[in-house]
Amino acid sequence: MPPADGPSLAALQARLFALITAPEGVGPALAAEGLSPRHLEAIVAGDARASAVERLDVYANMYFFRIRDVLVEYFPKLWAAMGEAAFHDLVTDYLLAHPSEHPSLRYVGRALPAFLAVHARAADAPWLPELAALEWARLDVFDRADVAPLAREALAPVAPEAFADLPLRLVPAHEVVPARYAVEETWRAIEAGAPPAPPPPADPAHALLVWRRDVSVWHRPVAPPEAAALALVRGGCTFGALCAELGRAHGDEEAAALAASLLGRWIADDLLAASPP
Repeated sequence: MPPADGPSLAALQARLFALITAPEGVGPALAAEGLSPRHLEAIVAGDARASAVERLDVYANMYFFRIRDVLVEYFPKLWAAMGEAAFHDLVTDYLLAHPSEHPSLRYVGRALPAFLAVHARAADAPWLPELAALEWARLDVFDRADVAPLAREALAPVAPEAFADLPLRLVPAHEVVPARYAVEETWRAIEAGAPPAPPPPADPAHALLVWRRDVSVWHRPVAPPEAAALALVRGGCTFGALCAELGRAHGDEEAAALAASLLGRWIADDLLAASPP
């Protein structure tokens, strides 16, 4: 225990945590405060084998490399596309700007796609933030709430005249990721063990739908009409409202066929909730 007239246990813990998590290392962090390594010897015992700074640096290195390894697990395709050294440097820059602030490392990569979008690395490879966004969406969707999906059999009792009032709700375990590049092709190539290659530019309205079915996460590109329909249904609407909105862009007959096609695909993909989540 610290002496009665010394710093409290909470203060000591906060001090050690600040030094361990200092991105530049324990020694430079002390120097930046105008302190010598002897300052640390008051709370960390050193000996001939390792000084106080060297002992604390062991924990500091473990802290950084643990977070880096977690981010490799969260963004394996980004790691493969960038290479180990470049990814390591990115993580160093990222943790300087976004140190872990949550007790769980589950959220440590939440800001990485947005950070990478303004990072110097994106100037040469502007598709990398989109690949990171796809990977984070896949991770995030896996953890979202589980609800019963709408089954095709549940529509059998619905009378044709009542179909317009059918409520449509997407399951919580989904996300739509905008993308200017076909990063799903790079993702697929890396998944298959092929060397990562820059993806071609995609349609300006290109988007990727990410969703979970049972315990598996899937993604696929969606064309602009489906992306617009998903945006409408995401806010909650009826089948009739979906048809009406599609009708403004495609005409009533084409809109009805498109809405029916989308409804069938979403049910097959377990994208619609059986009841409002």
